[in-house]
Amino acid sequence: MKFIKKSEKGNEMSFELQGEDHTFSGLLVAGLLEDKDTEEANYTIPHPLIGQPEFYLKVKKGKPREVLKRTLKKLKKDLNTLI
Repeated sequence: MKFIKKSEKGNEMSFELQGEDHTFSGLLVAGLLEDKDTEEANYTIPHPLIGQPEFYLKVKKGKPREVLKRTLKKLKKDLNTLI
């Protein structure tokens, strides 16, 4: 994970997930949007063959990194139930 930028207010951030594609990116955005503190979450892949997913996350309250961590833990737990 590579952090690109954080807003001055501290409620927005952009980051890149290296080595991922639409499969995990879509799952991550869906998980972020389920979080009560998320105001907006989306991603783009600049180039379909060589681009890395670039995410944007804006939260209503708290810190974006905390929402991201919480979402990743929930996704990990959910995915482990499938195994």
